[in-house]
Amino acid sequence: MTGWVVIRTGCALALCTAAVAGCGGGSSSESSTSTASLSQCNISGRQQNLGASYVTSIQVAKIACGQAERVIVAYHHCRQASGGAGGTCKSSVVGFTCTEGARQSVPGVQYNATVDCHKGSSEIKSSYTQNF
Repeated sequence: MTGWVVIRTGCALALCTAAVAGCGGGSSSESSTSTASLSQCNISGRQQNLGASYVTSIQVAKIACGQAERVIVAYHHCRQASGGAGGTCKSSVVGFTCTEGARQSVPGVQYNATVDCHKGSSEIKSSYTQNF
C-alpha cells in the first residue's frame, strides 16, 4: 500500500508541476514560442515509455508530435547517460538544443522538471517526473 501512495503522490506532484509550468511557472527565453501557438501532443498510454519515469506532457510548435517524442526520448537517454536518474544533458539531441528548468524534488524519491528544446523555429516543451 505504501508504494501505491508514493506513486499517487508522484502523479499528483507531476500534474501540479505541469499546471504551474503551463501558467508561466517555468523558465522562458526571448526566442521561446508563445504558449498560445503550442499544440498539445496526446501521449496517453505512453507516458512511461518516453525515457523518464513519467513524461507528463509534450507540447510542440512547427514539429510533428511523433518527431517530438523521438527528441524527448533522446534527451532523457542523454540525461541518464550523463549521471543516471539525476543526470543532466549538456549536448544537443537530434539537432535540438534543450534547456531544463528548475527541478522540484522529493529528496531521495523523485523530482519533477520541464525541458524546452529548440531547433530553428521548431520548439518542444515537455514536463516529466523522474524517480530515483
